[in-house]
Amino acid sequence: MSSETPHGPRVDRSWIGGHNIQIGDTTGGVTIMLERPLFRLELLRPTDSAELPEQVRHQPSYLLHPGNQVVPYRPPDPDLARLAAWRDGPEQLSVLLLHGPGGQGKTRTAQHFASRAAADGWSVAQARDLTTTAPPLPPAPGPPAERLLIVVDYAERWRYPSLLELLHSTRTAGRAQVVRVLLLARSDRHLWDQLEAELDGLNIAFAAPIALAGFAPPSRETLFIEAAAAFARALDLPDPSPPVPDDLADPSYSSPLTLHMAALAAVVAVGNNDERPSDITRYLLLHEQRRWNASADADTMRALVVLATLFGPYRTRDSARALLLDTGAADGPAEADQVLKAHRILYPYDRHLAPLRPDRFAEDFLGWHLDRDQDAVEDLAVLLTEDSGILQDGDIRQALIVLANAARHQAVRDLLDRVVNLRLDLASMPPAVVLAVAEHLPILTVLRTIALGARSPELAYARLRLVQRVVDAVPATGAPTTEIASLRMLGDGLLECGEHARAADVLGKAVRLAREHLGDPEIVTPADLADLLNLYARAVESGGGERVLLMAEAVRLLRSHPAEGTTTQERDLLAKTLCNHSTALSIAGELGEALTLAEEGEAQYRELAALNPDFKPMLVRSRARIASLLHDLGRFGEAVRIGRRAADDQRKLFADAPEVHRSDLASTLHNLALSLDGAGRPEPAALALAEAAEHYRHLTQHLPLRFLDEFSGCLFALAGVLEKLDRMSELIRVRRELMVTERQLFELGLSQDRRRLTITMLLLGRNLEETEEYRPAVTVLTAALDLVHGLPDPYPDRLAELEAQVLICLSRAQDALGDQDAAGRAARKAVRMFRVLAEDSAEAADWLGPALAQLVCCLPEDDPEHLAVQAELEQISAGAE
Repeated sequence: MSSETPHGPRVDRSWIGGHNIQIGDTTGGVTIMLERPLFRLELLRPTDSAELPEQVRHQPSYLLHPGNQVVPYRPPDPDLARLAAWRDGPEQLSVLLLHGPGGQGKTRTAQHFASRAAADGWSVAQARDLTTTAPPLPPAPGPPAERLLIVVDYAERWRYPSLLELLHSTRTAGRAQVVRVLLLARSDRHLWDQLEAELDGLNIAFAAPIALAGFAPPSRETLFIEAAAAFARALDLPDPSPPVPDDLADPSYSSPLTLHMAALAAVVAVGNNDERPSDITRYLLLHEQRRWNASADADTMRALVVLATLFGPYRTRDSARALLLDTGAADGPAEADQVLKAHRILYPYDRHLAPLRPDRFAEDFLGWHLDRDQDAVEDLAVLLTEDSGILQDGDIRQALIVLANAARHQAVRDLLDRVVNLRLDLASMPPAVVLAVAEHLPILTVLRTIALGARSPELAYARLRLVQRVVDAVPATGAPTTEIASLRMLGDGLLECGEHARAADVLGKAVRLAREHLGDPEIVTPADLADLLNLYARAVESGGGERVLLMAEAVRLLRSHPAEGTTTQERDLLAKTLCNHSTALSIAGELGEALTLAEEGEAQYRELAALNPDFKPMLVRSRARIASLLHDLGRFGEAVRIGRRAADDQRKLFADAPEVHRSDLASTLHNLALSLDGAGRPEPAALALAEAAEHYRHLTQHLPLRFLDEFSGCLFALAGVLEKLDRMSELIRVRRELMVTERQLFELGLSQDRRRLTITMLLLGRNLEETEEYRPAVTVLTAALDLVHGLPDPYPDRLAELEAQVLICLSRAQDALGDQDAAGRAARKAVRMFRVLAEDSAEAADWLGPALAQLVCCLPEDDPEHLAVQAELEQISAGAE
């Protein structure tokens, strides 16, 4: 229901049927719809809000909480219209991110949107990350509706793999035919930048993120008066009509929470005969704490509120009690139970240690409290950095995100800097956490985070963002050494993410600067330039020629260094350079010289690994390079022998550090499989390719720009081997996935050549027809033939022969579906093509008979064309005898 106010935007004063879908709450009407080890989907049903005691309802935290609906809701109509258009779009599965700073109205808007969806017949579920505490719930009594809306609140707090698994699992969520996943987060920068690329890898549709705009200046006075009146009613005060702030044009008042806090502070001040507060947040926090003093020791209650805000809520009294005892907030179990009870009276909830709400109000409390209590800062630093066993990874992740959101306060920033410098493993936490925290750290701490963070695919985009921040902080007139180092770091990060064109620009500039200063060893040494040339050669995409020249220059620089003064680091660089030079030569077709250099590089790494086992991964990689070159030279037996040993060693390395060695293992297995196939051993080749594809699939989800082409090539090779083995069901599955990846390559601009996609679709359609899946065969083949016609002329005769062959398959499928006219047209075209191709190809001549036979099947027996085609077919058969 809605009504119009004369001076402001539309107000939605009631929920559908008087009920509300509550996002985040677990009271009433909540059941488990889907449960996995890392997350679960909870089916929500509209419920009435529970009636709470008056003293609770008079707390600022209650009055300001969006779920309590004290102030009438002002729907952001343009944003809701975009949400509705997304919800009702044609996609089967789609994702959208709704973001805005704390207090901008994300939760209220999501609750309104979810309630409207429920009224329109949708099922509504919330996703819960099970790496944090979660309450026990009963299973859902039945499946959801055919249309399902899933809301993921605090999406930035999720572990990234859990979020990806959730999105992947939504395809099979109950019986829902249409699924929409609404992500709620503070910012799009820390989450969406990476997620958008990975949604492409998962073949999941998405809409552009929506940033809530907040209150426009012309409406703020009306909204302030309305909020003040609502708060006065809730506090049982006569309408106080407090003065409207004279600075409502300030951008901060676009936040609904800021405006509501100003209105509430004004109402409370009038009711208490206080002067108008100059610091609204401090005034309301002091008002919030008045009841703490009456319920328990004030210092103890403040400690509980801090712990609840960072780590709560807790599922059981035992777990909450353990936290209080471990942190010293209570002296024994009896006192812990007493203060937990007092806290639950203040903040009623179905669990223990409910966080202070709204979030931004709680964050301001943290900043205010930590600024005044250095002992609390010390205690939290110890709690977050020492492994006491009381906090799980999810608890620490949640606390760091909360602190990052509160980092507008200096005391919180100082705490974050201290924690990050004491906990080395924080550099390898999920990307959203790393980015959110690092945004508020000093540049030196950010550099340390970059240096310590694992070079894993999951963290690559986060690492690149951190590097970009460091580079942006470098003065434009800085020293050449600093500029070269920052460009190298940025180029390396871009390469890790597969952004070769940008990396080439950045590293090309670094190489030019290094060459200019090569004569000054205080700025650039020959080893520095050689290192840059290695990176730059990886980035350039102009073919093997330029790479060969770059790597030859790097080798000359290193070989000119006096051998007796060579350090282990420089020997490592020389070995790496020799291997990379070998790669460049192989791309240029100079396989003999490439093999010689690869073997020299392997010998160097063999000596280094004998001295230091840390060089074992490089040694294994150099052997895999030799195996690949032997394959290219047609020496399949030797390639298999060396490649198998390299693959076995890579599996051992992968077992110890999966994310570090996954890409090398995938590449080694891929090349080994090609050699096995070349040696006439398709069975083990299929196993190796399937294993490689699994690793590439994971890598592509995180870094599609870097690994999608390799994944596609692996699937293409796997399809070829499966066809040799006549494993039709697996072949069809692989070619379907290959078709998706080839389309993604084109859509991402990674390939402009559609021949492999065309061939894949032609072969997939033929496979589908052979297994009598006629309807999908017609769909795929029709689309494939359209692609053929869009290929540039002239395309190879082999492709023309394949086109003519699948026209026969298309004709058979259309005939089986009862479309004789279309079947006849396809067969006639096949006959025409084979007549032309038969002039130069004996194989094409052999196909003319089957094409004529299919055309005969499509024509009525009394049709003159039938008789003529039958006669030609008999003539061909007689000639073959």
